[in-house]
Amino acid sequence: MLSGLIWDFDGTIVDTETPQFRAWSEIFAEYGDELTAEDWGRMVGTWSDVELIDILVERVPGVPRLKTNRRAGALVTQYIMEAPLRPGVMSLMEAARSAQIPQAIASSSHRDWIQAFLQLHHVESYFRALATADDVAMGKPDPAVYRVALSRLSIGPEQAVAIEDSPHGSSAALGAGLKCVVVPNPSTEALTFPDGVVRLPTLEGVTLDALTAF
Repeated sequence: MLSGLIWDFDGTIVDTETPQFRAWSEIFAEYGDELTAEDWGRMVGTWSDVELIDILVERVPGVPRLKTNRRAGALVTQYIMEAPLRPGVMSLMEAARSAQIPQAIASSSHRDWIQAFLQLHHVESYFRALATADDVAMGKPDPAVYRVALSRLSIGPEQAVAIEDSPHGSSAALGAGLKCVVVPNPSTEALTFPDGVVRLPTLEGVTLDALTAF
């Protein structure tokens, strides 16, 4: 029986990742370099000691780090603000709420970042709990953030399903013992996902019964 639905945020509820990839790709191209899928795969869905600006500065000596990072940040914000909820997300959240199935977010992003977009899209009331980078010492693929989310929902991993978009995130969910449904976005669809996930092209038409049956 499904007793909890735990969502990743970036790239899953709102595709904040494709706008980031788009913005940084434009910045890299300005300096005659390319942001590759391999570069992106190192960063997406996790914490990293290396940032995209570090990769660019290493490849193209003389790039003004602070100025370029600020310009990229402005582009990222511009593009993300234009991004809607991903297809099928709202209907599945509504179905879970109607069925009185508690929902949580488990994310490697910080709470303020997540709350800003939940408020922007008027969906903060759907979530009983948030587990974020502020709550754990290690980001995904470490399963800690999922364990925090489970604890805050007061359920076990066998009672919940995780919804993810990235290899790091799905590894974290599996590591915490959850079933994991992966819905890649354009910036993660070419990446390699761990065995054991259920991969779907979209959440459109996906029901709670289907999630339970996976």
